[in-house]
Amino acid sequence: MIAAFAGLGSLWIAWPGLEYDEARFVVASYPHPDVRAAYTMHFHGQPVVLMVVSYMGALKGWLYIPILKAWPPSAALVRLPMLLVGAAGLYCFYLFARRAFGTTAALAALALAATDPIYLFTTRLDWGPVAIQHFCLLGGCLAVLKWWQQRRACYLALGFFLMGVGIFDKASFLWLLGALALATAAAFPRQLWSSLRPGPLAVAAVSLLVGAAPFLYYCWKWPGETFRQPASPRDQYVNKLRGLQSALQGKALEPWISRTVEGEPIEPPGALARVVYALAPREPEAETLFLPAVVLALFLLPALPFHPSGRGMLFALLFCLAAFLPMLLLRDAGAAHHLVLFFPFPQLFVGAGLAGAKAVVDRWLARRRSSWAPAAALWVLILLLAAANLRVVAHHYFRIVGYGGGVYWSEAIYSLEDALTRRSPEKIFLLDWGMLMQLRLLSGDRLPLAEAILSNEPPHLANLEPYLANPRAVYVKYAAGEPPAFPKSAKTFFDFVARRGLHSEIAETIRDRRGRAIYEILVVRKQ
Repeated sequence: MIAAFAGLGSLWIAWPGLEYDEARFVVASYPHPDVRAAYTMHFHGQPVVLMVVSYMGALKGWLYIPILKAWPPSAALVRLPMLLVGAAGLYCFYLFARRAFGTTAALAALALAATDPIYLFTTRLDWGPVAIQHFCLLGGCLAVLKWWQQRRACYLALGFFLMGVGIFDKASFLWLLGALALATAAAFPRQLWSSLRPGPLAVAAVSLLVGAAPFLYYCWKWPGETFRQPASPRDQYVNKLRGLQSALQGKALEPWISRTVEGEPIEPPGALARVVYALAPREPEAETLFLPAVVLALFLLPALPFHPSGRGMLFALLFCLAAFLPMLLLRDAGAAHHLVLFFPFPQLFVGAGLAGAKAVVDRWLARRRSSWAPAAALWVLILLLAAANLRVVAHHYFRIVGYGGGVYWSEAIYSLEDALTRRSPEKIFLLDWGMLMQLRLLSGDRLPLAEAILSNEPPHLANLEPYLANPRAVYVKYAAGEPPAFPKSAKTFFDFVARRGLHSEIAETIRDRRGRAIYEILVVRKQ
């Protein structure tokens, strides 16, 4: 199942195109004075990015430094390592669930998690980022559980070190740590209380601090910068609850990564694509059966209060609710790449519930020699749920392959990088958000890029002044008809150019696989 997860995630690996946040780690891989990071140190005269933004550390960027030196940059080079990290996290999840709640619950939860479309695509694209977060959480849980069962301090140190690394990777890991503490205290109070001794507490605290040390250093240098998050208006609560529902149904990616299904899809590129086209549902939004499974598990929970699976269900449910709470309360949280952070614990909740129900029925039927029936029913149900998951995975791939990525996920980004490299301009000004990081990554940081998200403020416009008369300066904007991130940016640029007696013209239009104009490369000339 873990191999199936990695295999599913690696299909048509270059599609959709690289997205800005997916490639943001390049700030740490290619430190550059013109690309601002939240915090940069200097080591032997060389810049070393410590924090990419105030809540995201440079860990992923550091990991990619040797990778980008060894192989030419590409979408596969960006995505395949994170798929492997995601697969390793799933393996840790299976081992953790098996040790804590039994093999049946672990296998059921793994089957649901490995085929879940939200878990799969957020790991593949990792624009949260989420893959390292999952690995640190699940690997940390497994190591701490092994410490509890074997009483070897090295496991406790490893578990809390991984959790500290998770904090450095992204500060939202603190939501998961708080949820983990609350769920453990409620579901396993006796075990937690017996562990609160000076020795283990010291090992856990030191290991956590060591893992999170770069983030803590940044917080010391810039106190409060990370935690300046405004509260969410109450009228957003309903939308966030709908977002949670959408994530559990497997359709939370619809507005993000793919185009609306309009007209005929692109001819399937190979036999596998033809199979996917045939299996994919054609309705605008396809749903899994996981949300009804969650409701079923909620009804099973009261019947399993003292069963090990019941403890597993309580632990998983409380963890998910506690992790969702800050996403509900903070204004800029609650999107799909936030909600997936507490996955695959919803799958553990359902898997443990079904495994517990099977065990109860097994005992009831034991004297009738019919114990094969509950097991058969369980695995038929799991197969149905996994098949429904795969149907939605096929739906997403159908949209990505047949209709292309959304404007910020367009595969035209590859053609844009080729066109700019071919032109060899002296300076490239990007007139909107959503292009800089991918172009830096794909070009190996060889293009002279500047992000000129314009406004009417003179300092922004003054940056363009020395280059307006330079014939080797080019400007890139989204094509007409594509929704810009900053609608006023292009107009501000055109007005600025016109006031200087100049005019801009389209030198080249960059199209996607369906022939849609996505980007325009402009040059400025005299009237």
